[in-house]
Amino acid sequence: MPIAPNMTFFPVPLEATRQPLPQPHWHTAADPTNLRILLIVESAAGGTGRHVLDLAEGLIRRGCDVHLIYSTGRTDRLFTDRLTSISGMRHLALKLRAPPNPGDIGACMAIRRYLRDFGPFDIIHGHSSKGGALARLAALGTSLRPFYTLHGLILVDPLMPRWRWLFYLGIELLLSWRTSRIIAVSPEEARAAIRLKLGRSRVTLIPNGVGPAQLPPRDETRAALQLAPDDIVIGFVGRMVSQKAPEILVEAFASTLAAVPRARLVMVGSGPLTNSLNQLAQRLGILTRVSFVGERDARTVLAAFDVFAMPSRKEGLPYVVLEAMAAGLPVVATASAGIESLLDDGISGRVVTTDNVAAFAAALIQLARDPSLLARMGDSARRHSQLFTIDAMVERTLQAYRQVARPNLRADERHRISSVTDRVMEVRPIS
Repeated sequence: MPIAPNMTFFPVPLEATRQPLPQPHWHTAADPTNLRILLIVESAAGGTGRHVLDLAEGLIRRGCDVHLIYSTGRTDRLFTDRLTSISGMRHLALKLRAPPNPGDIGACMAIRRYLRDFGPFDIIHGHSSKGGALARLAALGTSLRPFYTLHGLILVDPLMPRWRWLFYLGIELLLSWRTSRIIAVSPEEARAAIRLKLGRSRVTLIPNGVGPAQLPPRDETRAALQLAPDDIVIGFVGRMVSQKAPEILVEAFASTLAAVPRARLVMVGSGPLTNSLNQLAQRLGILTRVSFVGERDARTVLAAFDVFAMPSRKEGLPYVVLEAMAAGLPVVATASAGIESLLDDGISGRVVTTDNVAAFAAALIQLARDPSLLARMGDSARRHSQLFTIDAMVERTLQAYRQVARPNLRADERHRISSVTDRVMEVRPIS
């Protein structure tokens, strides 16, 4: 498929990605090209919160002055614990709600006061729907260049009522005119943004990235989860919500267990569906082979798994899939899970249609029955995950900032900034 006209995109030959990345130049505080950046996020739990803090830390290391405004509502322990450990970043917590509501007016006024008291800033960057909306509204009437990272575009949610979809589309279309860059974290998300007329020239593809896998020993992890050494373990890590479709996995596992009696299912995470999933497993007669272990850092449990399952109805580019691949796990996922730039179907995992229990079960059974296939696909997944790094994500974001905030940057400086990003990864073109 051809690359969309005027769209920022960095295709790289696969052979180039096998070479070590050049060492980035860490800018000093005195560097005149450094930027002052305000990040805004409402949904700071899970992958979005992790992305924001990865970006903040990377920008600080490169000499940028980074500030963060986040919500007191949707956070998790991993976000808050890590936030307090980051030095050199001023942050402010506001009471924000996900749906549009009258309190958004007060939130915008608070952000504008922050801009006045701690500015001037070069960039204001909102993450996910609410963070993106607040950043762009707060920037109205200023010279600020707003950025917006999608993290799973809400408009591709197949379960959203039509009236709500039209309402959110109207908001996104209006705000897109006040957006310097819309950052998509997956090719699927970028295509959706273009298809919805949010602006071809505004869309920039910058995938998420992870560091090297550092996992505890497999036998210790299995013992902690009360798993037998010869169990074939299928793992899920995520929120127990409709978007993640965990009920599809539980139903598919019932068929898998009938075909592979040594199979086990480990469900990591919490949410409003936890009790109903437990009841579903009980009705299906598989509860003794399913473990619900609550919230955990994925990196503390992945070593125990043989297969990673992602049955989601909508995603951006899930961190947990990158982590699973870095851990050497083949992945079974749905085509709408934002993993098309990560997985080659039949090579590093299996990709099936959304809400298809039979297809998901068939993919799990195929892998669970064949240890050699598990090993081959796991090795392919590990190799491909090395193309998606945190440094690449930060450098490409910083380059996008500078292209907007410092358009007259010297040609040699632009070349130096691009030296890392030009050899990042291979992803499929955007149509």
